[in-house]
Amino acid sequence: MAVAARIRAKKLPSRIAGRRSPNLAGAIEGTIIATAVVAGLGEAEATPSRALMLLFATGTFFWAAHVYAVLLAERIHGRHRMMPVDVGRVMALEWPLLLAALPLCLPITAGAFGIIGNDLSLGLALITGMLMLVAWGVLFARREGHGPGGILIAAFLNGLVGLSIVALKAALP
Repeated sequence: MAVAARIRAKKLPSRIAGRRSPNLAGAIEGTIIATAVVAGLGEAEATPSRALMLLFATGTFFWAAHVYAVLLAERIHGRHRMMPVDVGRVMALEWPLLLAALPLCLPITAGAFGIIGNDLSLGLALITGMLMLVAWGVLFARREGHGPGGILIAAFLNGLVGLSIVALKAALP
């Protein structure tokens, strides 16, 4: 009975995650990048409008860089001539990297519209990024069939990634 429950726990999240994003690495990288952008805002730049602009610009830049790198690598490996359909395929494959910033944009947008204060919106965005990293740890631990202890360890370790981003912000002038 425990084996059946373990298999279901292992397969369900991967099926759900696979439907949402075939490129989970891109989604995780996008979460780290977006969290770092919010954490890296200095006092002069710390307005929600500026944060939204920087999140969009940074996410778009990294997404385009990944698309370019994958297309170039495929071409160098000589699989075949690059076709327009390849560009669309790779753009779609790398799309989760850009979409990962959306949850962080929600509190920042609320701040930009004056629904909540600037500092609160940026703080909530940073917390959102950290919680997303914890959620990725939980998702993968469950996908791998870990029990509660393994899930907690994975959540803790992924949370440390978020905390390290915040610590770097605090350490830099």
